[in-house]
Order: sequence, then C-alpha cells, then structure tokens
Amino acid sequence: MRCNLHDADIMEEGMLQGITIGEERAKLEAARNLIIKNKLDLEDIADCTALPLETVQLLAEQLKAEPVETN
Repeated sequence: MRCNLHDADIMEEGMLQGITIGEERAKLEAARNLIIKNKLDLEDIADCTALPLETVQLLAEQLKAEPVETN
C-alpha cells in the first residue's frame, strides 16, 4: 500500500490523538483511585493529575452514585 503525504499526516494525527486519549484515561484512572482513597481533597487531586477541577468534581459525584462492591 502506498501512502501519500496527506495519508501520512492523517496517520500521524491519529497516533497523536491515541496518545492523548491514553493519557487522559490514565489521568482519570489516577483521579478515580485518589478519590476512592479519600486522602486528598478534590483540588489537590486536580493538581496532581493535571485534570480540570470540574472534571474531578464530576468524577467524584459519579463515584458516589455507584454501588459499592464488596468481595
């Protein structure tokens, strides 16, 4: 398969978006774990994860609404 410059640009953009999506998932997972541990306030979690405070607050609200699993 031959790629022209336009195709290469699209592929590179897709790879960069993939990295960005992966990084965001990792940040959200870290924030989720910190919220569950309940050791930091939400502002500190936002600072530590480089997520917007509003995102961390929304995640905390969603976690409160989830049923607690016990094993």
